[in-house]
Amino acid sequence: MTKTIFDSIKQKQLDAVLDELSTHAIDVHSVNEEGQTPLHLAVATNQVAIAAVLLNKGFSPNTKDHTMLSPFIAAAANGFSEMFQLLLCYSPDLTQVNRFGGSALLPSSEKGFIRVVQQALDAGVPVNHVNRLGWTALLEAVVLGDDGFLYRDIVEELVTSQADISIKDFDQKDACEYATEFKKETIECLLNAAYPTSPFTEIKTLIRANNCYQSIQKLLKMDESLEQLYYLGLSYECLNQLDAARYYYAKGFQQDTQFAYYLANLYKKIGDQKQVIAFFDKGAQKGNRSFFIYHKSNYLREIGRHQEAILMMDELLKQAPNRVDYLFHKANSLRSLGKHHAAYEIMIEADKLQPANSLFSEHAAQSQKLIEKNGG
Repeated sequence: MTKTIFDSIKQKQLDAVLDELSTHAIDVHSVNEEGQTPLHLAVATNQVAIAAVLLNKGFSPNTKDHTMLSPFIAAAANGFSEMFQLLLCYSPDLTQVNRFGGSALLPSSEKGFIRVVQQALDAGVPVNHVNRLGWTALLEAVVLGDDGFLYRDIVEELVTSQADISIKDFDQKDACEYATEFKKETIECLLNAAYPTSPFTEIKTLIRANNCYQSIQKLLKMDESLEQLYYLGLSYECLNQLDAARYYYAKGFQQDTQFAYYLANLYKKIGDQKQVIAFFDKGAQKGNRSFFIYHKSNYLREIGRHQEAILMMDELLKQAPNRVDYLFHKANSLRSLGKHHAAYEIMIEADKLQPANSLFSEHAAQSQKLIEKNGG
C-alpha cells in the first residue's frame, strides 16, 4: 500500500481512498511512523465509509499503535457511536484495553458518551473491569462526571447492567463514598437504589431503543423544562441532527451550566475546536469549575496542546494535591513535550501517594530510560 492512502485519509478525500483501495494490492499490516494503520486514521477522523471498506479488506479493529491504542478503543474514547457500531460488526476483542488499562467502557463513561456506553454494555464489554488507576467505568463516571442529567443516566445504565458499587479503588473508596464526598446527591440516590419516578422514563427507553422520532414527538407535547430540553437535544444528537441538538442544548444553557458540557461535546462532533474550548470555559466560569477544567485539559491533550493542559492540571492540583490521576495526566503531557525529568519526578510523587499501584513506578522507570536516552 502506498503512503498516499494515509495522506488521503487525513485529508478526508473519500474518492481518492476508495480508488486506491480498489486498484492496489492491500497490505493489512502497513503502518505509518506512529504505528497506525489506515483504519486508525479513518477512526480518528470519524470517516465511517472509509472504515467500512478498510474493515472489509481485512484491517483489524484490534491492532494497536505505538501508544497501545486500537481503532476500537479510539472510537469509544472519542464518542464516535456510528463508528463504534460499525467496528462491533467485525468481532473486536471486547476485553482489550489501552495503555492505562481502560476498556472501551471506561473512557466513554468518563467523558459522557452515553450512546457508546450503551453500545458497549449491549455488546458485552465487561462492566466491572478495573483499569491501572484502580477504577471501573462506574468509578470513572462518579469521580470525573458531574451530577447532571447525562452522568446520572450513565450511572443508571451501569448500575442496571450489574456494575458492582462495592468495588474500591487504591484509596479504598467506592462509588458511594465518592458521590458523598463530592456532594453528587442525585448519583448518590441512584447508587443507593433510590430511583425516583420520572415522566421521562419512557423517553429514555425510546432513545435507548433508537426510537428517537417517537421520543421527540412525545417530548414536544410536554411543558418545557430543563430535562425536556436535555432529552430533545440528545434525541436530535442521536439522529445526527446537530443543528437541532445545538438549539435545545443552547436553550438549556441559558438556565443551567451543565448544558455547557453537552454543547462542548456537540462541537467536538462538529469539529469546531474554538467552540469546544469556549464552552468548557463558560462552564468553568459559571458552574463546577473543577469538572470543566478537567475535561478541558482532556480535550487539550487530545488535540496536542499539552502545555495548556499542564496549566489546567496545575490548577486542579492546587485544590487536590493528592489526586494521583491529575499527577498522572500532567506527567503524560510533560513526556509528550519531551520533559522527561519533570515527568519522572511527578511519577515518583504519585508512587509515594499510592505505593500499592505499580502504574506509577513503571512510568517513572520509563521516564528514567527516556532521560538516559534523550536527556530532558
